[in-house]
Amino acid sequence: MSSAFDDHHRPHFQWRFLHPKNWGLWAALLLGLFMAFWPRKLRDALAGALGRSVGRVAKGARHRARVNLNLCFPQWSPEQTEQVLDEMFERASQVMFATGILAVRSPRYLQKVIKLRGEEHLSAVLDAGEPVILMVPHSWAIEFPGVLLASRGHRWTTMMNPNKNPMLDWMMLLGRNRFQGKLFTRKHGIKALLNAVRHEHIAYYLPDQDHGPSRSEFVPFFATDKATLPALGRMVEATGAKVIPMYATYDPKQGVFEGHIRPAMTGLDPNDPHQDALALSQELEQMIAPHPEQYMWILKLLRSRPDGAPEPYQKP
Repeated sequence: MSSAFDDHHRPHFQWRFLHPKNWGLWAALLLGLFMAFWPRKLRDALAGALGRSVGRVAKGARHRARVNLNLCFPQWSPEQTEQVLDEMFERASQVMFATGILAVRSPRYLQKVIKLRGEEHLSAVLDAGEPVILMVPHSWAIEFPGVLLASRGHRWTTMMNPNKNPMLDWMMLLGRNRFQGKLFTRKHGIKALLNAVRHEHIAYYLPDQDHGPSRSEFVPFFATDKATLPALGRMVEATGAKVIPMYATYDPKQGVFEGHIRPAMTGLDPNDPHQDALALSQELEQMIAPHPEQYMWILKLLRSRPDGAPEPYQKP
């Protein structure tokens, strides 16, 4: 295997992390790992209450999320929108408080609290020996199904933006790096990811952010239009992979993280960027609609507008 393939992002512990300026981060890390062993109902109750409270004072994040929901679901009443916002911040906090389990709990425990729904769609492709690209939108529980697959021995790969703080970068990847996988950054480029797919790594591909109008196609996304990257068709052409959609959620009633897996995508066309982006957007809608509160609506998903208008997040 080539050295280029072996060159991937691998943050390691550094002795300078012990500097007193990092003691606050150490306290947060130890608390997070400690909470991994808390009774789930206690952790969820505390996290849910804190999440709702933070969601009321985090004005910028709530504003961005409200703008996104108003554009995507104009038929909702203001009360319904605010309810989804409250539930979103609650889920976000519950997931964050539980993230420590990915780093310290046993694979057997992970199998108990993380479930894959529709796993037969993924198994059929893997059993046939075909490469796989998991198309995974930005939901709060996004890490959990991937770590479960890795704990079962599946090799995986994804693209990421490293944190500018080396200690935070190391901390945030404790769960991901626990099992074998390859993390690539923009420095490595998309070709490194595709090469890993060819070498039997399951790719975790997050395609739903706004990369600007020059690289995107504007296609319908719920009740608005969204700048959508037409890349999946070319990725399939380059690797021969099947694209399997998966949406990660957390069910606080059952205390279970779920990866909702759908059949392999169709309609992707490397020679028709608009059709390629449209197929992606339609699949995103199918996944997000049943569980809108699980999605990261705080992102600037609709920053680019088809008419060249200013981004909609500016406060009046």
